[in-house]
Amino acid sequence: MLGKDLFKVESKVDLSQKRYEALILFYNHLIGNDAHYLYEFLVLKGSSASFEELNKLLNSLGISIDSFEESISRLNEYRLVKTLKKKDEDSYVFVLNNPLTPEEFVKDDLFVRDFILKTSGLYYQSLIADLRFGSHHEGYDDVSARFDSSVLNDWTSDDESYLKPREKETYSFDTMFDINVFLKDISGTMFPLKYRTYENLSEIARLADLYNISYDRMRTYIPQVSKSDSSTFDLNLLRYLCQNAVADYREIGNDIYDVPCLLFLMNKQEGKEVTPYDKKLIYRLANDYKLKPAVINVLLEHSLRNCDNRLLENYIYPIASDLHRNNIETAKAALSRLEREATRGRIVEEDEKYDGSDNPLYDEERRKALMERRKNNGQ
Repeated sequence: MLGKDLFKVESKVDLSQKRYEALILFYNHLIGNDAHYLYEFLVLKGSSASFEELNKLLNSLGISIDSFEESISRLNEYRLVKTLKKKDEDSYVFVLNNPLTPEEFVKDDLFVRDFILKTSGLYYQSLIADLRFGSHHEGYDDVSARFDSSVLNDWTSDDESYLKPREKETYSFDTMFDINVFLKDISGTMFPLKYRTYENLSEIARLADLYNISYDRMRTYIPQVSKSDSSTFDLNLLRYLCQNAVADYREIGNDIYDVPCLLFLMNKQEGKEVTPYDKKLIYRLANDYKLKPAVINVLLEHSLRNCDNRLLENYIYPIASDLHRNNIETAKAALSRLEREATRGRIVEEDEKYDGSDNPLYDEERRKALMERRKNNGQ
């Protein structure tokens, strides 16, 4: 193509909500930003009443003829634009086709496989799309660039498995925060499937148990730490958000330990906000010493009772190590072990008391005898 070549646009595109969603979520990964921008520009331009020079379009877009040809070829390959050339003349008709709807995209064997290779199988499973538009034009040959199926040479049986219907997964964590309830009302767009690993989900549940994070509040945090353009799930940011959340407070009864640690500690200090120092101590007890929330709560209460209402690391960590070493996993078992250790300590203390009942009596008569003996030895 040359800048002086003529063109016109024919558009019967109707960008419904579903089609536009497919354009953003699916096609952009396949055609790239430049071709995407060209397509939307031509849609807004609409059908041309007459032929114009390509230079006019290029100037409006601020791109070179080479960039235009590359973008139009990408649009050809994915059937968003059909390029028709007049026989023996340098004039073109660009016929704009509708994007594929989500329901139709999965039926196109080539596109869907190419999409998975360019993104990931897990990401594909959270989306859907497909559409086609065609027309007949007498006197024109279809010179559109064709999709090159060789791009699928790397397709494997593992990739093919992503096309099979996926059974709904359920997760089992020994936590108060039910991860299945949490996932029920969060979309694949907000929380992409590729980030739903065991490590990430278990950490979400643990943080909720430690810091009294509700399902709704946790759902607001996930999009901030699982951006689709990132290759990692930012667990450090999630911990920061949970540790700095304004805690919801409610009173709980005495001797109730199976509650979030932050809520338990707030009750022990009459509703006062928990400090950053204490929040980090709680996390370390869960992460480094592998203690469950109920056991942590027993240990917090034990330290407050025996250390003048203080949480002292030098006092808490040796006990935490003992609880971990002896596989203490319930509040009842923790209370029993701490009481047994306290009883043993009292017995040792009593044994060490000095008993002088068997010492010989030291009276005045014995003193005089000793003094007389010393006097005689000195002579």
